[in-house]
Amino acid sequence: MKKLFCLVIVLALIIPFVFASGKSQAPGAANSAALTPEQKWAKDNGLDLDESMEDLHKQALAEGGKVVIYTISSRHARIKTMFEADFPGMTLTAHNISSGELLEKFQREYDAGIRAADIIHSKEQIGEYYIDFVKKGALHNYSPKSIFANTNPEYMFMTPFFFELNLWFYNTEKFKESPLTSWWQLTTPEWRGKSITLDGASNTAYTALLTTMIQHADDMAKDYRNFFGKDIVLAPDEPTAGHAWIKRYLANNPIIAANSNEVISMLGTRGQANPPWVGFASSVRLRDKVDQNMAIDYAPYILKPTNGIYAMNFLAIVNGAANPAGAKLYIRYLLGGDDGKGRGFSVFTDIGTWPARPEQPSAEGNLELPKIPLWPTDLDYVYNNVLDARDYWIMHR
Repeated sequence: MKKLFCLVIVLALIIPFVFASGKSQAPGAANSAALTPEQKWAKDNGLDLDESMEDLHKQALAEGGKVVIYTISSRHARIKTMFEADFPGMTLTAHNISSGELLEKFQREYDAGIRAADIIHSKEQIGEYYIDFVKKGALHNYSPKSIFANTNPEYMFMTPFFFELNLWFYNTEKFKESPLTSWWQLTTPEWRGKSITLDGASNTAYTALLTTMIQHADDMAKDYRNFFGKDIVLAPDEPTAGHAWIKRYLANNPIIAANSNEVISMLGTRGQANPPWVGFASSVRLRDKVDQNMAIDYAPYILKPTNGIYAMNFLAIVNGAANPAGAKLYIRYLLGGDDGKGRGFSVFTDIGTWPARPEQPSAEGNLELPKIPLWPTDLDYVYNNVLDARDYWIMHR
């Protein structure tokens, strides 16, 4: 009986440790079980790994040697020859699609279970990709440290490719330097009918800016005080100084253009007897100064309180993509490879665009992006308030 009693005591002491040892794998299993299907796919396909391009090339060939991108840029067609030459056996298919159509096409296909694209290249300013797809796992970031170690952490909520801005251009036949130093100038009698802008009812990039202006209404109120020498007095239908700028600017008879091309054509065509003074357009249109002999320039360092917000061109891997290794390989290629000096980014090096990686050279003549005053990006705020800003614009147009 003593022996039996001792055996029971020993078993009582040992059994908990046995079970505890058996559960030692449970945390890993629990973590795996806690992953969403989208997160598990990303992990299973190494989107969190930092692999060499040589290894990715081998993996991509093993999975079929293909990569398909839906893009808002025709320039990927120019990269195709370079990429396929640099990585023998690979085939790049690039579908150039307008931004609105691309979003609709991707969502329709994804909801139907179709994975025709491996990579999406588009712009993000209002949160439609980040909130509706990246946060929900339909699109994945691919941000290896060896590529983005020196990139501004502010940009890393998605996989950043390059940036564009919307800026105020001025007519260089009328002005030797920019006449615009404050957004509030555009609401004064002297400037009535003298500016061209985009349509806040239809241009999402401009509406995102207006939404951010409302978010940073304190900055607008402070600049009002600096410019006019007194505090702003809001009307009953002006909830904030941001709203007040929208309403008062529209009351000052601006010209509304359909797109940036139209803005620059109306602003910068030479020989006009009475040209507009300034126009708000995409920074990439500065190339028209040379390509089309337009009388335009910009001076964003001096504008108060800021120039607005940036537009991020991003890259994302589609959840469930048929060619994940090919997608990773091509993204690394576009971003200049391990040292940032590779030729994959070369066709995107242009005036008015800025690379996300500091290792990559910016176009000759580009201003320094960090020195251009901009409001920080808050996609959650813009996403939740952009329709209100658009409606306010429509109400007062």
